[in-house]
Formats: sequence, structure tokens, C-alpha cells
Amino acid sequence: MDKQKAALDASFWINGYQAGLLAFLPEYFDIFVPSDVVSEIEHRSSITGLLSASGAFFREWRQANRLTIQNPQWPVNWFQPGENAAIALALEQGYTLLIDDHNPYHMAKAKGLNVVSTADFAVMLYIHRRISLIEAQTAIHRLGINRHLMRTALTMLELLGRARGDG
Repeated sequence: MDKQKAALDASFWINGYQAGLLAFLPEYFDIFVPSDVVSEIEHRSSITGLLSASGAFFREWRQANRLTIQNPQWPVNWFQPGENAAIALALEQGYTLLIDDHNPYHMAKAKGLNVVSTADFAVMLYIHRRISLIEAQTAIHRLGINRHLMRTALTMLELLGRARGDG
């Protein structure tokens, strides 16, 4: 698989962090992140004033230039600011969209974008033999995604695993 350019949404980053999948992103994607998404991911807690663990990890990547900050020229106004910016950037540039939020995910697909959720990414990593079947299943169970997407991804993994003799 050729490396693709991808617009990142906060939902993908946060779930990918929880599932332990982010280390694989640079193998598959050059990552572009709108400023609104940076703000969402690096939002400090109103109670502690500290970044979340996923926010701190994102800041490390940003400071190490492992991703590029890029804003869309023509924003859309469909969802929340970060989702809108990520979708608009993907539309303008022809990037893959990395997003987990249910409605934005489906809207982007309807607009013809190549959309990858963290569940899709876990399945892709299993297909490419970067993680085992158990690691992929565990990652998907850790995701904050809706039940339908989770069941779909787990069913796909089960079928793939059986075909490979891993099940």
C-alpha cells in the first residue's frame, strides 16, 4: 500500500491513542491537521490545567514535526469545528480522512471521500500482518465507537482470521 496523505480529526487521534494504534500511522499516512483539531486534542483540563495523555502525545508528535498543521481554505459548517475543518481539508486536498465520529464519518463517505476510522485501521493493520488477530480485536474493544461499527469490524476480523487459520 502506498503512503497516503490524510486529514486527521480529534476523534481518530483520541481513539487511536486508547487502542495503541498511533505508532503505525506514519507507515501508512502523511498526516495533516487543521488548527481547530490541534486545539481540540491539546485542550487542557479545566480542573487540572494539564493535557490528557493523548494530548501530550500529540504535542510530542507536533513538536517533532511528525505531522503538518494545515487549514482548509473553504470551511464547511456541518458539525463541530474540528470535524468541519478536517472534512474540508480532506475535500479540498483530496486527502484520506481519519475520523471516528459517526455522522461526520458517513457524511464524508457520502461526499466521496476515502474515510478511515480507527476500527478500519485496526483491520488494515491485521490484513498487513502488522498486528495479530488478538491485538486487533483488543484494539477495537478499546475504541470509543458505536456498537454497529464495532460489531462490523469484529465480524470482519473474525472472517479474515478464519480465512487465515488464525481464528
